[in-house]
Amino acid sequence: MLALGMTMSIVVQLLNTGKVALITFFIMTLESFVINFITALIIPANKFGNMFAKKCGAKENTLGFAALSNLIINGIYVTVISFTMTLINVGFVPGLFVAWCHVYPIVFVIGYIVSLAITPLAFKLTIKIVAK
Repeated sequence: MLALGMTMSIVVQLLNTGKVALITFFIMTLESFVINFITALIIPANKFGNMFAKKCGAKENTLGFAALSNLIINGIYVTVISFTMTLINVGFVPGLFVAWCHVYPIVFVIGYIVSLAITPLAFKLTIKIVAK
């Protein structure tokens, strides 16, 4: 959750302003983390992602399974986080949807790559924590 939040705050700032301000980075990271956490409590994204990967015939603990499940998981989280953060920053204005569409494709692709990169590390860390 934190890695995705940090990534999104950097990418959105770069897309909108061309630079990254440290205080804005921290605020946006906190916002995205909270949004992601609340979304995870409401939407079982991991369950949906795993179901999708299984229906596509991917075997668990393979790169194909991770790629397919992360496509759905990332799709849910990035969509909710990016739209909510855009709403927070832009407000309910006529250009809200256009502003969101401006950043969404790029944030989705970068978020997907980060999710794929972080998943094995998060899995290993979870196994170590649970084993203790």
